[in-house]
Amino acid sequence: MKKISAVICELNPLHSGHVFLFQKAKEDARCLVAIMSGHFVQRGESAIYNKYARALSAVEAGADLVLELPYPWSSGSAEFFAAAGVHIAQNVGATHLYFGSETGDLDALQKAAKTLNSAAYRQQFCGACRAGTRREELLTQLCPDIAPGFLSGSNDILGAEYCRWLTKTVPVPVRRIDSISASALRASITREILETGENSRDAVLFYRLADLLFYFLRCADLPPHGFAEGGGGVIQRLFGSAQKAVDGMDMFAKAATKQYTNARLRRGALFAMTRTTSDMLRTLPRFTRVLAADAAGRNFLSHIRREEKAIQILTNYRDRNALFEEGAVQYAHAEKADALYTLCMDPIRPAGWFSAMHPAML
Repeated sequence: MKKISAVICELNPLHSGHVFLFQKAKEDARCLVAIMSGHFVQRGESAIYNKYARALSAVEAGADLVLELPYPWSSGSAEFFAAAGVHIAQNVGATHLYFGSETGDLDALQKAAKTLNSAAYRQQFCGACRAGTRREELLTQLCPDIAPGFLSGSNDILGAEYCRWLTKTVPVPVRRIDSISASALRASITREILETGENSRDAVLFYRLADLLFYFLRCADLPPHGFAEGGGGVIQRLFGSAQKAVDGMDMFAKAATKQYTNARLRRGALFAMTRTTSDMLRTLPRFTRVLAADAAGRNFLSHIRREEKAIQILTNYRDRNALFEEGAVQYAHAEKADALYTLCMDPIRPAGWFSAMHPAML
């Protein structure tokens, strides 16, 4: 049987590097499944385009089926993002997982993954020391075969986490090509909108979520506690900065230090506002949603739906009624995140705006 390829991605937005990765993953594959973040991404930011628009661009770029990596895992740090994405990929029958890599060194990535799973690593990598520098120091110390600074690239960090969680799917790192970065594209799109006042593609500007998080923390009586990524003084620092800042971007700028990276601060604020706990992130997703598909993707979807899986696949809003208890709780949480995203749009949409949407079927 031909291989089933999977790619875990954000496409925020799609660029030539993604297209190259899709092309590699599609070679000799029966189907290419893209497992794509929903409306919120790993840096704790809102995606610049809504998930259905980004899913359509994925199919146009070569994916056959696009499934959602739902919130809150889509905004989790590398460990949770990778574990959830791999869980979905393996449960839909992916034989190979393709991912971008700064080095393309599978042997080193697998050694790093083995170290990440070791008891020695878990004992020393305590919750208060989850910074990237601490990860690199420990890996160098516990695995001398890995070159110092090996996991300094964001793609290799994720690649090691993918290898950590894969049990029956083959990891395939693809060396990154030179291309304009997603952050540069987002900056260009934002700049054009601000300069022209035109937003023909309904882009969501990054500062809108920052302002909502600022309002939330500014109006809180006390720093919210008990939520993911808020430990180690993160939420207290954000709360204090919110009292001095004039808007969301100013709040994050005032709170940021070498210890408190921008991404960690954003995730901490977002998880506090959406009441996302660490236990929620540690529990694997029990559902995913179809966001887009072509003919090959629909055929594959029909095939996997005949098999009993540990994950339920939803196509439309009515399908939520068939979710088991744990999946139903997760779905309700993800739906609230979608409602938050509608507040970032211009114009603002009703809370259930995305519930009525159907996957793009090409």
